[in-house]
Amino acid sequence: MPDLSQMKTLVLVSELGSLAAVARKLGISPAAISKQLTRLEEELGLQLLIRSTRRIELTEIGINYCNQCLRILEEADTAAAMISQVKSTPRGTLKVVSGRHFAASYIIPHMKEFLLQYPEIELNLELAERVPDLNLEAIDLQIGMSISATGNAIQKKIATTIYSFCASPGYLKAFGTPEKPEDLKHHRYITHSMRNPDNELIFRDKQVIKINPYIRVNDAQTMLNFALEGLGVVKLHHYVVKECLERGLLKELLKSYSNVEVPIYVAYPQRRYISSKTRCFIDFIIEKIK
Repeated sequence: MPDLSQMKTLVLVSELGSLAAVARKLGISPAAISKQLTRLEEELGLQLLIRSTRRIELTEIGINYCNQCLRILEEADTAAAMISQVKSTPRGTLKVVSGRHFAASYIIPHMKEFLLQYPEIELNLELAERVPDLNLEAIDLQIGMSISATGNAIQKKIATTIYSFCASPGYLKAFGTPEKPEDLKHHRYITHSMRNPDNELIFRDKQVIKINPYIRVNDAQTMLNFALEGLGVVKLHHYVVKECLERGLLKELLKSYSNVEVPIYVAYPQRRYISSKTRCFIDFIIEKIK
């Protein structure tokens, strides 16, 4: 049965087009390369190559067999890399993107513990409300978002939250308190511009209310600040407004209508395996959420 070294040689011949080029790459003689290929053809009982003085080319069956060899070699490389990652100590730069409120609740308070536990990891934490291209920007993971990642990223639910409708006591005194979802049509609604659509509200019974936003902004903290200043009604994750509700700075609205669970995701680039630094970070944060 052909071994991996013979398959690798055939793939290199296909890519480089000459025995001399393959020999230089592997650091052995062209004669040794030729002997490997001849032995491969004899073992298979097939002609894989057409040799000439100027160039070496694959036959039709050689091309098909070479494609299969390429897949086998990729699988072998993936298996070797996976084992290496499992055995290795998590290390290197870990690039993470998270919304600031999720980070403030579940990442920042625990990073001293995490970095003491994994001293060879260098954390690069970006606090931003955006959906990055993980592959293009070489980001290891995005965590804490409730909207879908872009491209072919792998996305998994790690927790759930609920949205809370809130407004300041001063706003409610000036404009009244909405008693049912339809009442929001007559209020100053502050929306997040990343929501799609940003002018629709869905309630527990799947009732959909369309509104005309008073303010659009792409930052949850700014939405919270506007609400605290009495500029309007906001819909934010409960953990974002929890402290303000407890302190009486905001009042929760339409609570019986809006307790639909919202998923919180982690997303990472689509690869055959997850690096140990990424895996240990995800596991650590999930444990803190619990």
